Amino acid sequence: MRRRSDSGRQNGLPRAPTGGYGFRVTKTSSSGVPSLSARMARQALRIASKLGLPVEELLQRASGLRLSDLDDPELRVPYAVLDDLLEQMEALSGDANLGLHLARVDVVDLDDPATFVVLTSATLRDSMERGCRYQRVWGDGERFRMEDTERGVRMRFTPVGTWRPAHRHLVEAALSQFATGVRAFTGEDVPPLRVRFTHAAPVDLREHEALFQCPLEFGAPFNDIEFSREDEQRPFIHADALLHRMFERLAQRELERLPEVRTTADRVREQVRQALSGGDASFGAVARALRVPTRTLQRRLAEEGQSYAAIVDALRRELSGIYLRRRMSIAEVSFLLGYAEPAAFHRAFKRWWGMSPERYRRELLPGSP
Repeated sequence: MRRRSDSGRQNGLPRAPTGGYGFRVTKTSSSGVPSLSARMARQALRIASKLGLPVEELLQRASGLRLSDLDDPELRVPYAVLDDLLEQMEALSGDANLGLHLARVDVVDLDDPATFVVLTSATLRDSMERGCRYQRVWGDGERFRMEDTERGVRMRFTPVGTWRPAHRHLVEAALSQFATGVRAFTGEDVPPLRVRFTHAAPVDLREHEALFQCPLEFGAPFNDIEFSREDEQRPFIHADALLHRMFERLAQRELERLPEVRTTADRVREQVRQALSGGDASFGAVARALRVPTRTLQRRLAEEGQSYAAIVDALRRELSGIYLRRRMSIAEVSFLLGYAEPAAFHRAFKRWWGMSPERYRRELLPGSP
């Protein structure tokens, strides 16, 4: 029987939802579209090969590229290319835990200096700081963010763009790779305190529970993985100060070769930071300052997976810790963050840090009045 072929489905492959051939794939991100290193696509295709999927065909439909094109260490592709790949892989394989399996990296990419910066860091906390600093080597945007908590430290992960099914796999890949990497790099069985996901819980949680070995929370406000204060200071078995400095130089050079990509969220964050103390930091005022209609600004932020309220809240949280560590008075910090009343700042601070500003100052800055 002759197989029917049409533009919507060919050889059993679903249509790429964003029309892969329309993307601009370049060695840089100068096209203005947020992009990531093609090494991430290579990693996904290695899993596709193990699943017995038509690798070359998957890549062609998602990007118009050939496998040999991915050998270029400087190649970057739009995020939607990887999203399309993952969604096609799940549709063909039926692998509901594709993200967890993506994290099983059995090949070290020798062209990735940022990974070696992390690997040769002194401690877990150092590695988290370096990972955030050099994350653009892997992909544009602030996907990873390190945050201090009442119990220790956590790494938050936010996919780029409007939420789509592939993002569940990207989140689970990022957090599971983090959990397994900590165990491998410290040589110790270090379970996280907690792992949170914004997506709904899958039907079968056994693989998640075996991998993370800690409480799991689904339908959470953020995707993150948290470690204790004791574990954040665990030394890495591959720590090497000399090699670390060498890899940092290589990673910095790779960053400098990348053209600057300023997302809408970056521009909003910068404007809010300028307006918080004494200025008008309302959404309307920020939109006017950026010369963008409010509805357009809201839509662009949503396309990047961001919201104005979340940007303001995250910026205030970050600045609150910085200002208190500079030993500013609590009243002064409240003013600089744009709060009309110190009581509102106290409530927000307790929500961010799980403690009052006074306690934060006492615990993190011994000797403070």
